[in-house]
Amino acid sequence: MALLPEKIYLVTNPMDLTVVVPSQTILVISFTTSGISTSLDNLQGSTSKEFTLTLELSTAQEMLFCTQITNGLASTFTSEVINPLLFTSEYAQLKRMIEEIDTVIANKIAGGANYSITINNKTLVSESLSSLEAMRDRYVKRANQLFSKMNNMNTSNGGKPIKSMTVFRPKPGSIR
Repeated sequence: MALLPEKIYLVTNPMDLTVVVPSQTILVISFTTSGISTSLDNLQGSTSKEFTLTLELSTAQEMLFCTQITNGLASTFTSEVINPLLFTSEYAQLKRMIEEIDTVIANKIAGGANYSITINNKTLVSESLSSLEAMRDRYVKRANQLFSKMNNMNTSNGGKPIKSMTVFRPKPGSIR
């Protein structure tokens, strides 16, 4: 039986998590990103013991690889730590950038002469319509992946709240 839940959502960062370790048990928790390990040792105990594990993330998620050793028998499990605040702030930033690109595309289609525009502190000088569409497509894909992850959906075919964009182009030689 796993001593940590499969998913842990940080409500504060850092967050203290209480872990109950049974008697005759040691739990080794390894953070996969940093490689740092923590041991919760109750090998000499005759009853269960509570430990406080402090979780602090600078990224949106972290995988914990855990090894539980009880009476000489080892078992492993993983636990995912998720910081929803970082997911939502990145999602909101992506939505703003998509809206800014949509504005530039609309101006370009309407015949506006955008010689330079600033999006997310980057200046684009006379970008082609196809490069703007490709940029928008990348941001839409990333936003959809985050949305799926935040809503516990499969990221490959999960919810897609931001739809793709269809661009109608005139045939070569037609007059518009």
